Amino acid sequence: MDNAKLRNLIRTVTDWPKPGVNFFDICSIVEQPDAFAWTVNRLAVACGAFDATAIVCPDARGFLWGSAVAYATKLPLHLARKPGKLPGKLVTQTYEYEYDSASISLQWESALAGKRVMLVDDVLATGGTALAIVDLLTGHFALPPENIQVGAVINLAFLGGETRLKARGVSVASLLDYHE
Repeated sequence: MDNAKLRNLIRTVTDWPKPGVNFFDICSIVEQPDAFAWTVNRLAVACGAFDATAIVCPDARGFLWGSAVAYATKLPLHLARKPGKLPGKLVTQTYEYEYDSASISLQWESALAGKRVMLVDDVLATGGTALAIVDLLTGHFALPPENIQVGAVINLAFLGGETRLKARGVSVASLLDYHE
């Protein structure tokens, strides 16, 4: 597997979930074990290069890669979930993304203070979800932005998420970058 072969696996669904949006469907990657393993291994290498000490992944497709990378690196995994999905006391952030608004939460008592966090997700687009999690990590857990890196399978660079994250001092490691 290499980047060119991986790029050829990605299906683009036009006008979904609403007109004018091109959706980059990663289901084709998880349907092919060799491709999925390759992406997990590459993200695990990025995690090691960043010296991550914890993984955070967002609901729901981020769970696919986040849990696999946490297993591969033997790092603790923390889930960032949609409302009503986590028990106990939560810290929550509301945000806007490409075609809607949402909220995301982490458990209040998550052992993230003082960690170097790799935020693992399938796609980085406008950065709405990632920035909301960064706000939780820098706010509630008092992590400096340089202790956070976003690792994504696909970076839709033309939507500006990477630029927004870097402007906040957060680094990005992606496997495939799309510029248009």
